[in-house]
Amino acid sequence: MNSPTAASPWLHSRVTDLFWMHSGLWLPLLLLALLPFPGVTQGLLLAAVFLLWLPHRFATTFNAFCTPAYHRLLNEQRLRFLWIPAGLVGATFLFVFAPSAAVPLDLPTRVHLLATLFFLYNSWHFAMQHYGVLSIYRQRSGQPPGGWLKRFEKQYCLAVGMVAVVIAQIGHGAEVVRDSLLYETFPREQSLWLWELLRYVVPVITIALTTVFLIGELRMPQRSIPKILYVSAVAIQSVLAYWIDAASFVLLWGVQHWLVSIALTAHMAENDRTEIPAASGWYGFWRGIAGSYWPTVVVLTVGSVALVPLFDLTVHPHNAAKLPLIAAVCEPLLANTAVNRLFLALNFATVYVHFAMDQAVFRFSDPAVRKVTGTLLFARAKP
Repeated sequence: MNSPTAASPWLHSRVTDLFWMHSGLWLPLLLLALLPFPGVTQGLLLAAVFLLWLPHRFATTFNAFCTPAYHRLLNEQRLRFLWIPAGLVGATFLFVFAPSAAVPLDLPTRVHLLATLFFLYNSWHFAMQHYGVLSIYRQRSGQPPGGWLKRFEKQYCLAVGMVAVVIAQIGHGAEVVRDSLLYETFPREQSLWLWELLRYVVPVITIALTTVFLIGELRMPQRSIPKILYVSAVAIQSVLAYWIDAASFVLLWGVQHWLVSIALTAHMAENDRTEIPAASGWYGFWRGIAGSYWPTVVVLTVGSVALVPLFDLTVHPHNAAKLPLIAAVCEPLLANTAVNRLFLALNFATVYVHFAMDQAVFRFSDPAVRKVTGTLLFARAKP
């Protein structure tokens, strides 16, 4: 990865990073303040879903196709940026729309299979985002690229950011687990004794691993305050996963992930100074309306709000009670079986493409990707 061009250990700025990248610190305080007002918490979660859920999903796709820095890379690595995402879309649509003679499964079973793939990969995806953020701050602080702490970082993110959270979600019977086949594999009602034990054991392990991490970081000559804050937030999320209700944890865990993803995309779009290819109306259009931080955030948000109820209601029709007015508009459309399956397939296809595009854009093991993405991450933001 390219070396940072600024001396600051922060990615964008202290204030911006504390809001977007370190929301895992202030979101728990917000949840604590809202404990006497459960209705407000539900409303906040609903607003977050509308404003952040799909924008984060489309974020790296926006970077890859709407910022000219990736123009040459798209042509050089068509398999990674074009054909694999296209294959994922095609495979998802074929699976959803295939006749029973070809795929002898009813629609709910197909949804459960797609949701199981989502749950398993999404858990790893969250952990890798944590590791990616730590890697960014490691670079910003000029820490060495090797050593035991760097190796420990990835293991920590997998253990605390993935395994511990998966156990908590299964134990709580969270909606994302009920959508998958794991809910039948690990019946909560028959293992409550194990859940009660893990509620104490896993947080203790999390605190121990975090202590090792923080001691190692504090002993570094180039210790990073942003890394210390971020790891502390990951640990807080993992511990709270066992002691707050599933809906509140989605607000804490999901929103933190969404904010980081959107922040990285906006930061990279703002730093793109690549010359627009001649006669390219496409790149000229996107730079004109989303060429800096907040316009990028607004474009991603506005562009997805209309899809949220359609995507959600196809998988969770019971959520119509939470959105009676919106459901009244969407339900006649979704009553059509073909339209319903269309949005169901779009929902899962876009999330699988999101996973693929995140890997493509942030594949720092590839020198060509590292050159483009590293430059956009670490370039000095325009005044």
